Amino acid sequence: MYTYISFSIAELFDKVWETPVLQLAQEIGVSDVALGKACRKAGIPLPGRGHWAKQANVRPQKPKLPKNNGTVEFKVLDRSAIPRPSHKPVTIEQTIQVPDQLKEPHPLVIQWLKVARSAKIIDGFLGAKGRRVLDIKISAAPIDRCARFFDTLIKAAEREGYSWKITETNTTSVIVNNEAVAVRLVERVKRLPSPPQPPQPRRPGGAWTPDFSRMVYPRYEWIPTGELTFQIDEYTDYGERKNWKDTKTGLVETKIADILVGLSRISVLLKKKREQREIQAREYAAAEAVRLERVRKAEIQHRLQLKLVNHTEKWEHAERLRSFIGAVAKRVECGQAVDPTAAKAWLEWANQQANLLDPTEGDLMTVISLEVQLENGFNTYSYRKPEKSWWSE
Repeated sequence: MYTYISFSIAELFDKVWETPVLQLAQEIGVSDVALGKACRKAGIPLPGRGHWAKQANVRPQKPKLPKNNGTVEFKVLDRSAIPRPSHKPVTIEQTIQVPDQLKEPHPLVIQWLKVARSAKIIDGFLGAKGRRVLDIKISAAPIDRCARFFDTLIKAAEREGYSWKITETNTTSVIVNNEAVAVRLVERVKRLPSPPQPPQPRRPGGAWTPDFSRMVYPRYEWIPTGELTFQIDEYTDYGERKNWKDTKTGLVETKIADILVGLSRISVLLKKKREQREIQAREYAAAEAVRLERVRKAEIQHRLQLKLVNHTEKWEHAERLRSFIGAVAKRVECGQAVDPTAAKAWLEWANQQANLLDPTEGDLMTVISLEVQLENGFNTYSYRKPEKSWWSE
C-alpha cells in the first residue's frame, strides 16, 4: 500500500530551489507541510514567501548547500499497487435525464415516499431513522425531487446489472460486481443559533427571581439549503471519488452517469479490500492455530510436571514413614517393654498408611500415564504468574 522515497540532502536541496514547494510536494506524493517539516529537520533552507512570484533576475540568490550527507525519506502511497478497474465497454448512458414527473416509480421509491410524507421534522430533517427505506436525509421541501432522482438512478443502475437492497441495519446498498456498496442522499442544512428569549417582565413590587433561561444549552434553528449530495458511504484507501453534489455547474441529477461509473470503481476497490481481509483472516487463523497448539502443549507439560512432583513428594513422605516404622520395629525386636500384640497392630496400620501415600503401591498407570484432559473452557489467553519449579532457572 505504501512505499518509501529517499533523497539525498543535496538532491532535495536542489529540488526545493528549482521547483515551488507545493508543486514538488505533489510530485513526491506528500503534503507541502510534510515536505517543509522534512526540509527544516534536515537543515535545508527553503525559499521565502513570494519567492516564485518575483522575476528570476530579482529573486534572492540560492544559499549554500548545508554540510550534511544524510538522506530524507518520505512514506508515500504506492500508486503502482492501486487496483485499476477493468472497465467494460462503455455501456452506461452518457446522459441520463431525470423526468419532471414521477412515472411508475420503483417499489423502493414508493416505500420511501410513504414514510417521508408522514415523517416529522427533527432538527431540520425528516425523521425516518430506523425505518427500512432508502437512506435519504433531507428536509420536507425536496421530497419530490429526491424521489425522481432516486427513481431514475435505481432504474439506470438496474439496466447496468446492479441491484438494490435495504439491509437489516437500514443501510441502502447497491450490489455491484457482487460487492455491496452503501450509499445515501443528504441535504446540506445550515445551523443558526436561535435568538435568546426576552427576559420575563418583573411585576411592580414583586420579589426578584434569578433568570435561569440563559443558563440552558444554546438552541439552534435548522435552515434547509436544498443542496443535495449523493454519497458512497464506504471507506477506501485510495482517492476515488465518493461524493456528487449540487454545484454551480450542475445539479446532482446531471451526474447520474458519473455516479454509476463511480459505483463500479468503488466496487473494484471493495473487492480488493475484501480479498485482502480474507487473506489476513486465513493467515491469522493459521497463526492462531499454531499459538493454541503451543499453549496447549505448554499447559500439558506444566500439568505433567506438577503431577510428577506431587507423586515424588508423596513417595518421599511414604519412604520417611517406612524409615520411622522400621526404627520402631527394631526397638520392638530389641525387647522394648511394650505389648507385642499392640505393637504388631500398630506396625500393620502404619505400613498401610505408608502404602496409601506411596503412588507406586497403587495403579501404576496413573503414575506413568502422559494423557492430560484439558477443560472445554480452557482459556488460552489467561495470565498465570510464573511459578518456581524444579525446572525453572
